[in-house]
Amino acid sequence: MNDRSAISAEDMHPHRASDLIRTRSCATCYLCGAVGILQHENLKDQLFGASGTWNLKRCPNPSCGLIWLDPMPIEADIGKAYEHYYTHADQPTSSDHPWTDRAKAALTRAYELCWRFTPLFSERQELELMCLGARPAGRMLEVGCGDGHTLAQLRALGWDVHGQELDQKAASHARTRFEVPVFCGPLDKAGFRDAEFDAVVTNHVLEHVHDPLALLRESKRILKPGGILVAITPNARGWGHARFGACWRGLEPPRHLFLFSPQALEKIARSSGFQHVKTWTTAARSVWTVGGSLRVERGQAVRGAWPLITRAIRQAILHAAAVMAHRRDPETGDECVLTARS
Repeated sequence: MNDRSAISAEDMHPHRASDLIRTRSCATCYLCGAVGILQHENLKDQLFGASGTWNLKRCPNPSCGLIWLDPMPIEADIGKAYEHYYTHADQPTSSDHPWTDRAKAALTRAYELCWRFTPLFSERQELELMCLGARPAGRMLEVGCGDGHTLAQLRALGWDVHGQELDQKAASHARTRFEVPVFCGPLDKAGFRDAEFDAVVTNHVLEHVHDPLALLRESKRILKPGGILVAITPNARGWGHARFGACWRGLEPPRHLFLFSPQALEKIARSSGFQHVKTWTTAARSVWTVGGSLRVERGQAVRGAWPLITRAIRQAILHAAAVMAHRRDPETGDECVLTARS
C-alpha cells in the first residue's frame, strides 16, 4: 500500500487553541505513593486525534505495578479527549469500498468459526455478560454502560438492569434503542440507595476515571451485603503491552488515565473495602486488542482486499501467539478481570 494515502487522526481533526487539554503533574503512584518511573514518553493519540503529547509512568513497587499519565488531564478538560471518540461517530450507511467490506465480513465469519468450538469462545461469551451469565438474576447496575448492549443481553437473562453513563449521546442511544433506564451523570450523583443492587459491573471504565477508588467505594455502598462487583480493564503486564510497547491499543492516551496490573486491581479493590477479592487475566478477546495495536503501529487505514487479507492473517497469527503466551503464563492476558464481594 502507498503510505502517502494514510491519513492520521491529527490530519482528520486539526487542533485549535480551544482543543488544548490542560494538565496537572502526577509524579507519584495513586495507590501506594511511590515515585513513578518513566515507561513511555511523547505519545500521541493515534486513534481519535486528541491534542497533546503524553508520558506514562510506572510504579516501581512489584506488588502494585500501576501505570498512569504524567502529566494528567484535568477533569474539567478531559471531555476534549472524547470529542471524536467512537461513541460520537456517525455510523456509515453505505461504503465506498464494497469489495473490501465483503472481504472483511467473510474473514471475520471464518475466524469466528475457527474459535467457536474452543474454550476461548465460551470464555469470551462469559466476559460479554460480565461474568453474570451463570448467576441467579437480580438487580444490577452497569457503571459506564455505553450504548446499553450489555444491559440488553443481561435483561434477556432475567436481570433487572440499570445503567450509568457520562456520555449523553451513548446514554440516549441506550434508552432509545434498548429501552434500558440509564442515569446520565457521575455515579455519586445518581441517588442510588444503600444496598440497592445485587451486582455492579464495569467494563473498561476504571482506566478512564480520575478517582477510581471513589468510584469503587460508591459501588460498594450501593451493593447489597454479599453483592458482587465485576470489573474488566486492560492488563498493563499483559503480552500485548510487552509485544507492541508504545503502540499497544490498551494505552490509549489521554483517555486511559490509569493502567492496572492484576496486583494493582486487587490492591484498589481491597482499599475500597471489598472482600473475597479475586483477579485473573484473559486472552479471550485479545484478537481485538491485537487488531487495534496493529492499526496504531502502522498509523494508517487498510484499503483494498489484499492488504486487508494480509493484515488479517497477521492479526490471527499474533492473536494465536497471545493465547499461547497466556497458557504459558496466566498473568499475561490482555485484560484483567476482578470479582469482589461487598
